[in-house]
Amino acid sequence: MALSGMRIFRVFGIDVTMHWTFILMLLAVLLLGSYFLFLLFVLLFACVLIHELSHSVTALRNKIKVREIILLPIGGASMIDELNIDPKVEFNISIVGPISSLLLGGVFGIFVIFTPPGMITEIVQYMFIINIFLGVSNLVPAFPMDGGRVLESYLQERMGRYDATMLTVKVSKYMLALIVIAAIGFIAYQNYGVDYSAFEFLYTMIIVFFLYGGAKQEEETAIIRKRTDGIKLSDVISEEYSLIGSGAGLKELYDKIRRSKKHRIFTRIGNSYYYVDLSRLRKNNKGSIRVKDLVAEIPNIDYDANVIDALAKVGSGPGIAIVTKKGKMVGIVTEQGIRTIISLHMASS
Repeated sequence: MALSGMRIFRVFGIDVTMHWTFILMLLAVLLLGSYFLFLLFVLLFACVLIHELSHSVTALRNKIKVREIILLPIGGASMIDELNIDPKVEFNISIVGPISSLLLGGVFGIFVIFTPPGMITEIVQYMFIINIFLGVSNLVPAFPMDGGRVLESYLQERMGRYDATMLTVKVSKYMLALIVIAAIGFIAYQNYGVDYSAFEFLYTMIIVFFLYGGAKQEEETAIIRKRTDGIKLSDVISEEYSLIGSGAGLKELYDKIRRSKKHRIFTRIGNSYYYVDLSRLRKNNKGSIRVKDLVAEIPNIDYDANVIDALAKVGSGPGIAIVTKKGKMVGIVTEQGIRTIISLHMASS
C-alpha cells in the first residue's frame, strides 16, 4: 500500500511521517472542534507513536531495518523492508505493540486514581480508554492488525508459510464479518439518532474496508510467492550499470557515462554501495562537487533473496535496488524488471 504524508521528525534513525489524512483530521478538529478535543488528538498521536516505536525498537534489536513510521487516523504502521522474518522474531515484533498500549493504559488508569476531579482527570480517563482500546483492538486476529501477524507467525511455526498466511486470511474475513454484525447490533441497541447511527456505521465500514484491503493484499502476496518459487533473483538481475570512485569529479562522471553508455551509476563508500543521484546537482556548486556528494541510499538485496521479497524492497524505494553477494555488488534489479518476469512466469505456467 503506498502511503504518503509529511515527515515530522526522525527517531532511532527512523523517519516519523504523519499521513495527510491525519493532518486533515487534526486541522478539522482545530478549526471546527474545541481545544480540548484537539489536545486529545495530540495525545492520541503520542500514544500511537509509542505503540509503533515499540514495534520498531524490537525490530532494530533483531537487526531488522525499519524504514519509516507512518501515523494514520485509525492507527499507525511501521514500514519494515525485510519480509522474510523468522516466525519467533515476527511474533515478538507484533505482540509488543498491543502490550505497550495496554501497559500505557494501565499507567493512565493509575493516574486517574490520584488526579483531582476536573479537566485533567477527564483527559487521563480518555487516555486510559484509548490505550486499552488500541491494545485490545490490535490483538484482533485479522490482517493487517498486529493480532493477524501474531496468529500468522504462531501458525507458521506449525505449518508452512503459505498455509499459515491463507488460514490467517480466512480468520481475518470471519473477524470482519463479526465486526460488521457487532456494529449493527450495537447501533440498534443504543438507539441513536439517524444521523449519528449513519456516521457510526460509515466509520465502521471504512475500518472494515481498510482491514479487508490489508487481508486481500496478504492473500495475493502469498499466492504470488507460491507461484513464483521457480524464479531466481539471478533471472532478473541487470548488469546495465557502471561503478565509479566516490572521489571522482563531474568531468570524470560525464566521461564515464559517455564511454559506457550506461546511465545508472553507482559508487562505493567504505563497505556500502550507493546510487549516484544526478537530481542532487545544484547550479551553485557544480565546480566543487564530487560523486560522494550526489549519493543516495537505496535498498540492498542479497543475491539469494526471494523474488517477492526483492519486489517489496524495490517497491518501497525509488524502484531500483543493488544486489550484493558476499558483500560485493553483482548487479541491480528494478521494480519494472521484476514485475515483467513475474507476469510472464505466471502467464506461461
